[in-house]
Amino acid sequence: MRITTLILITTALLFSACSESDTSPSGQQDAMGSTINAITLSSAKGADLTKRKCASCHSLDRNIRKVGPTLKGIMGKAPSIEGIPFETWSEEAMDKWLENPRAIKKKTRMAIPGISDPEERKTIIAYLKLI
Repeated sequence: MRITTLILITTALLFSACSESDTSPSGQQDAMGSTINAITLSSAKGADLTKRKCASCHSLDRNIRKVGPTLKGIMGKAPSIEGIPFETWSEEAMDKWLENPRAIKKKTRMAIPGISDPEERKTIIAYLKLI
């Protein structure tokens, strides 16, 4: 899987390098940039961990709604649920929330007991900052 990802990234980079001087109105350069961005995000260190820990209830896409709010673009935004005592989802706020959601909001619908490993929380937060 990692070799396939590396080949896709390399191919995308080669195509984008070839098309940099092409600023045609067809938008090929924009599409290639989007492809490279999508490949980079899907292969980011925290992508798999975030999907395993969060994607059963949260979408990582803005256009899909699941039980919990979408996580795409969540960092820096105000919490969408009442009773969360943070002005915005900063790294510190998200770390506290992921560690123990019920300590922050007693009657949260978030069913997980929390993520006790600080490195896992840090990796998830880093990924959330990318998406």
